[in-house]
Amino acid sequence: MFSYPLHPETLACATVRLAPFVPALHARTLWAQLGPEERAREVFKYYPFCPDTLPKLLSAIETGGRAPPDNCFFAIFDRTRREQGGEAKKALEGGEEDGVLAGVIALMYTNRAHKSTEIGFVLVLPAFQRTHVARTAAALLLRYCLQPPTASPPGLGMRRVRWQAHPRNAPSIRLARRVGFRDEGMMRWTFVIPEVEEMVKEAGKVSRAGDEGWGRDSVSLAMCWDDWDGGARAAIDAILQGQEMSKA
Repeated sequence: MFSYPLHPETLACATVRLAPFVPALHARTLWAQLGPEERAREVFKYYPFCPDTLPKLLSAIETGGRAPPDNCFFAIFDRTRREQGGEAKKALEGGEEDGVLAGVIALMYTNRAHKSTEIGFVLVLPAFQRTHVARTAAALLLRYCLQPPTASPPGLGMRRVRWQAHPRNAPSIRLARRVGFRDEGMMRWTFVIPEVEEMVKEAGKVSRAGDEGWGRDSVSLAMCWDDWDGGARAAIDAILQGQEMSKA
């Protein structure tokens, strides 16, 4: 259970909404939409894990994300689409059937004392990539984190939100910059990655003799409260109002 208040009105706009990820409701649909194992390996090639089955994905989400009370995994719903071949879904009402599951995004490594957190595990399903979904989901989390609790809609009043990406993960870095994150440098040897040949070839660094696993560096970006008050909020509002919808 997330230890911070959830504000549904802050976590939704006309095109996308975020709701807590519930494995019993969302996991099978998420895994089915990822497609064959080969595609799953491509999706997770920059992650510190590479699940090839649904149970392994759930284990990674539970142990690495949902278990700590200051972390929260969100299901991303695209409110502009409806289930194919079925009855029209409820539109813009905030119910469980409001939109189609489009991916997952998370808040991780939250530090209550320092009011900092990190947006991570950004997983957008193949059918929703190169659309408005990723940037709108990231924008919603930034509003939720950096908006003061007394604002309308209310937020958590965080001071700092981080974003980390593998140096070769150009789409992730591009997305972070597009929604207003600022580059802060390279963090070396941040993760150990699995012994999967494709991942090591693409994303791994040879470890010290005697150490297990392979290493991963991370590009570090952040948005802070003074960025938010200094103009980032207006840019995020523009994204959430759909003014960038044509820029996939």
